[in-house]
Amino acid sequence: MSNDSILKTFLVAFLLCVVCSVLVCMAALVRIDKEAYNKQLEIRKTVLAAGGFQQQIDDGGNIDELFTTNMELKLIDLDSGEFTTAVDSVTYNQKEAVSDPALSEAIPADLDVAGIGTRAKYAAVYQATNGDLVLPIRGAGMWGPMYGYVAVADDCTTIKGFTFYQHAETPGLGAEVDNPRWKAQWPGKQIFDNSGALALKIVKNGRMDPNAADAINTIDGLAGATVTGNKVQGIVRYWFSQHGFGKFLANQKAKRG
Repeated sequence: MSNDSILKTFLVAFLLCVVCSVLVCMAALVRIDKEAYNKQLEIRKTVLAAGGFQQQIDDGGNIDELFTTNMELKLIDLDSGEFTTAVDSVTYNQKEAVSDPALSEAIPADLDVAGIGTRAKYAAVYQATNGDLVLPIRGAGMWGPMYGYVAVADDCTTIKGFTFYQHAETPGLGAEVDNPRWKAQWPGKQIFDNSGALALKIVKNGRMDPNAADAINTIDGLAGATVTGNKVQGIVRYWFSQHGFGKFLANQKAKRG
């Protein structure tokens, strides 16, 4: 075949297109895999931070190693308040489940103090090797949804850590929910009082009294961000109610004695 033939020209062009297409596809797959891994890494980092491993992270600890050594993914049936295997915990996506009628349910208006409308039937939680629990929370913020985690000690009432990983609150005001000093107040606080009633609360745009009888249940407000503080209070009230994790925590406390 002549080097100048039209057929050979088309053949070379075709093969070049095939090679380029393969290379582009491979690059895309590598990018997708990298993005998926980075997303997973960020989730693990957030869970570990909420669970009290921030210092190990700051000290350069391997996030994957810390996570696989200390955390186990489990699912909770929020209606029964028990662990469940009704769906696969590995493939389950709680955010997507909220939009699936088979996997979600509407929240009665009088109970929807977090302003979320619906919630998934199953919650993806993380149980630490020491029995601590890292629970996902979400609710309406001032400018958009807020997503975070709260870690609860194995006594099922003492907070170990609290963090939001997604929100759209105002920088310098509501965005102070990210301030390490504000988040440092949460560990050691009690969610419930001695009777089992929800007692955790946020002071409205002010400071809590450390000498007050309920100081163990109280968090400083967010200066200049009363609305965001109220939104966080609503998120806390909902997720630790009987329609959120309240029933589950009560069941676990009874089992653990």
